[in-house]
Amino acid sequence: MAGLAGCGPAPELEPGDELTGSEQQALTEGAPLTTHDASCLKLQDQNTWSTYASYMTPVGPAVGLSGVLQDLNRAGPVLTSSSHPPAVGYKGGFRWNDGDMATTDWVPQALTAGVSGSTNVAIVSWHYAPTTAPEKGVRISVADISDMSVSAVNYRHVLLVRPTSSGNFTVVGEHGGGLAWYGNYLYMADTSDGMRVFDLTQIREVDTSTTCDTAIGKVGSVWCAYGYKYVLPQVSAYVVPSTLTSPCRPKFSFLGKDTRGTTDVVLSGEYCNNTGTSCPYDGSTPGLGGRLYRWPVDSSTYRLKTVNGAVTPERAYIMNEPNVQGVAPIMTTTSTTSYWLSSTRYSGALFKVSTSASRTAYLSGSSQWARMPEGMHATGSGTNLWTVTEGYNDSTNPATGGRVVFFVDQAAVD
Repeated sequence: MAGLAGCGPAPELEPGDELTGSEQQALTEGAPLTTHDASCLKLQDQNTWSTYASYMTPVGPAVGLSGVLQDLNRAGPVLTSSSHPPAVGYKGGFRWNDGDMATTDWVPQALTAGVSGSTNVAIVSWHYAPTTAPEKGVRISVADISDMSVSAVNYRHVLLVRPTSSGNFTVVGEHGGGLAWYGNYLYMADTSDGMRVFDLTQIREVDTSTTCDTAIGKVGSVWCAYGYKYVLPQVSAYVVPSTLTSPCRPKFSFLGKDTRGTTDVVLSGEYCNNTGTSCPYDGSTPGLGGRLYRWPVDSSTYRLKTVNGAVTPERAYIMNEPNVQGVAPIMTTTSTTSYWLSSTRYSGALFKVSTSASRTAYLSGSSQWARMPEGMHATGSGTNLWTVTEGYNDSTNPATGGRVVFFVDQAAVD
């Protein structure tokens, strides 16, 4: 079936040829990444950076990420030889405390990592699962992973909020399926519209009295966040213009961070399967048309690179894999044509993919990977590959499907 120009797989080009259009094609699961023409796609900076920052000025003290790291209030036991899930190259990890392992209200989704001062930090997002009011949106867990030889990893939950007016805010009603951390900015996937950006220096302390257990925003003379002590405010967003429609208009299911090459990028990708969740571009093979985009980051500001307020992906691929939940770059090479994909296909899998070879698969059913893996982060040194799982069949046993955060040796799965 004929596709839209600028919205399909890029055909193989001979020297001197130009890319003028494309056709939707049958796709093959496990095939190499297919170069995709994304010239139709732009993101627009909503440019609320100064407005949203000013809205939050009256709200509590700004403690920033460094302040939260000094006030971690939960302990997640470090995994042992008998409690960790099976994974090729496994090196270490932790589970959440008993309450977070068992709760049905919140579900882990994305993971990113970085350094704050001298502290190695993992940040995990959770989406609020109940469909009844009130909507609590997305929270993140800030975890100190500096020393994985200790008995437990300390962490704290922080609620994401969006400023609405001077001195007021509301929840961020999104799935929270992807995170990427650059500088002071935390990027989060906004499934239908693009990416939201949060400023880690603007984490603010709010009230934790019983008044706030069921309230959000300003209540009388205090600010509330459903009982959470800290809020992380949105500062801006990069959105797909409403004029862009399917198949050019993508989904933003997950994010990743890639520091290979000459320009750092935020990676974004689409979740799709062959049952009930299709992708805007699925060719003639539903479930395999999820696309992966590379969005350039300005190294001086850590914001996306814009021209006249618009951001263009520097490259895009069709992944040829279903049920993709996360992405990480293969850091042992400077080439930007190879990745790890985290998938809930086969109840859990890690796929090594590239433009030049069919995938290599590490499957949970073969005791090679954890069940229900989600977001990932590859350390820039090429040593560790981190991932988080959302939990399998309500298990609280970390060895057999309970929620965990763990890392493996990159070389073992390369």
